[in-house]
This record gives sequence, structure tokens and C-alpha cells, in this order.
Amino acid sequence: MKSDEEFDALMDRIQNEVFDEAKESLGEKGFERWRNPKYCGAMDDADCQAQLQGSCGDGMEMYLKVENARVVKATYVTDGCGSSSVAGSFTAEIAMGKTFEEVLAMTGEDILAELGTFPREDEHCTVLAVLTLQKAVKNYLDEWAASH
Repeated sequence: MKSDEEFDALMDRIQNEVFDEAKESLGEKGFERWRNPKYCGAMDDADCQAQLQGSCGDGMEMYLKVENARVVKATYVTDGCGSSSVAGSFTAEIAMGKTFEEVLAMTGEDILAELGTFPREDEHCTVLAVLTLQKAVKNYLDEWAASH
């Protein structure tokens, strides 16, 4: 039985070390979102959607529900790293309630400002998330223009 207790103690120590590193890297807000993602998942009744592949190989998808040229709901899906998930989550959250014009003016810097702390080597994830969001809006506008 002692080996089970030792194994459990080792696993607890490893998990705590991973969490400490993640908190330091992502900051408190990013860490909490990494542990408890929000706005994650495909949206079955989306009005528009877009998918992009980042230069790092991460894929990002954004789904939007739109009313009166304003994003009322946004969700994301990524096959990328934890930083991509955090970036997608915050991008979706920030987009909600914004007009198309406001969304098209967004930058990765806006997401970084909201996060406060983010790994420098992963800042491209915020750009990927914003570009995917903006592509979804452009897809919506293209479909609207084609139907009118």
C-alpha cells in the first residue's frame, strides 16, 4: 500500500508543478480559463463560421450568432495548444456584444490586454483567434451581400 501512497504523492507534486508553471506563464486569468474553458465548442445554429490554420500548425474555428449587425454569441474550437484555447476563449468573450465594425478593428493586442499575462512565444495565438473571428464576420457579410 505504501507504493500507492507514494505514487499518489508523486502525481500530486507533478500536477502542482504543472499548475504553478501554467499560472506563471498564463497569469491568473489565463490559468483559470485554461482550467475551465468558456465558449468552447461548435455552434449548431451559427449564422456564420470560419476556420484558419496558423503558421504554428494550430487550427482555430469561430462560430457566431448575429443580430442587427452585432455578435450576440461566439464560440470557438481549436486543435492547438492551451494558449490557443485561452486565446480563442477570450476572443469569443470579447466579441460578444460588439458590432461588425468593432470586431473588424480588433487586434491580438486587445486580447493580450485583457489577459494581462501571456507567453511571449504564444502571442501569435491571439492573432490567429482574432483573424478567425474577423473571417467569420467577413463570411457573414459576403453571404448577406450575395443574397441581397
